[in-house]
Amino acid sequence: MSLSLPMELDVRTLMVVFTVNVFAVALALPAIMGRGLGAAARQAVLSVLLQALGWFCLVLSTFWRNGWQDQASSVLAMAGMSASLVALWQSIGLWSAHTPARWPMWTLTGLMTLGYGIGFAHYPWRVGLANGVLGLQMLMVVVAVCRHSPQTGWRWRALIGLCMGAMAVVTFWRGVLGAFHTAAYPYLTAPHPVNMVAALVSNLSLVLTTVALLMAYREEAERALQAQAITDDLTGLLNRRAWTERADVLLADARRHGHPLVAVMIDIDHFKRINDERGHAQGDQALRLLARLLREELRSGDLAGRYGGEEFCVLLPHTREGQALSLDQRLRHCLRLQSAQELDFLLEYSAGLAALGQHDHTLDDLLRRADEALYEAKRAGRGQVVLAPRDKLPSAAKRMAAPATESVAP
Repeated sequence: MSLSLPMELDVRTLMVVFTVNVFAVALALPAIMGRGLGAAARQAVLSVLLQALGWFCLVLSTFWRNGWQDQASSVLAMAGMSASLVALWQSIGLWSAHTPARWPMWTLTGLMTLGYGIGFAHYPWRVGLANGVLGLQMLMVVVAVCRHSPQTGWRWRALIGLCMGAMAVVTFWRGVLGAFHTAAYPYLTAPHPVNMVAALVSNLSLVLTTVALLMAYREEAERALQAQAITDDLTGLLNRRAWTERADVLLADARRHGHPLVAVMIDIDHFKRINDERGHAQGDQALRLLARLLREELRSGDLAGRYGGEEFCVLLPHTREGQALSLDQRLRHCLRLQSAQELDFLLEYSAGLAALGQHDHTLDDLLRRADEALYEAKRAGRGQVVLAPRDKLPSAAKRMAAPATESVAP
């Protein structure tokens, strides 16, 4: 029995096989990732789809030699491949929380596509230009994954970097051959070693890059789940459990180093009346408005959370009573202005403010004094802030700063 050697594959066949593989990945990625893709994942899927379309047009161009169909499909192929690298670059930036200017990459895509189409009749020019720009864009992707990004893992970034680096080497190799050694590389499907190496590197890169994109998406999904676990859905602030855990750390740090710290308990006035007379949608909007203003007015190290219902809790490290009262005044002023514009009624709140004292051994001790001051503000007519004494006698609570106002709801 005789054994026959396997048939040698030509370059066009390898290109067709690779194109089919890219289309398969383009269809499989969104199916695996599921619905509700974030902006980064959408850009990654778009990148693979554009790459598939680019390779499809490139394969078509091999069936028409030097005709207008060849020119049209080749131009579309270069545009698709270049745009796929831009989409990949953008997805990496979104996942890594880096937002560099987009115009350099898109400018390269536009100029290369235009120059390729205009100079199509000059083979060395178009091959050198297209491969040079594509190789440069691949290197820009490598630079993007090499940027420091503490919130992302290094493994998927390393995979993409290695793949794009290898692809850049092969792409530059093709460009140099086509531009300066045309006799050795006279047409796209020439049986040159560069095409064999490119086929191997392209298929390997496709597999590894797909794995990397799935790793990045999984990482993003895990971060989203973690954020959901600690975030109040309605307001976007920390929920009570997450706020308490972080507040314990800040309190321990303040006690250890002797830093000032203030806790503020905030309760929207007449919130039940708002829900009853204006509807729960208006009540929800009021909660979101106050939460948004808290985020805008607080410093980066301050801690705000929804403590329950219409009650919010704020912890202000490295802050004394006077600074906290100034914050309260700013917040009230902004809330009056914004509520009149967005809610069509005046929204007010009562607050209790407690500075860290020597008897506040735990967070509960500090919050208990702030809560007692809050109820004193409510008993005194609402729409004001009360400063709790450093001892624990609620009867000694002293009204401060903001005067009482009329009821928030009619």
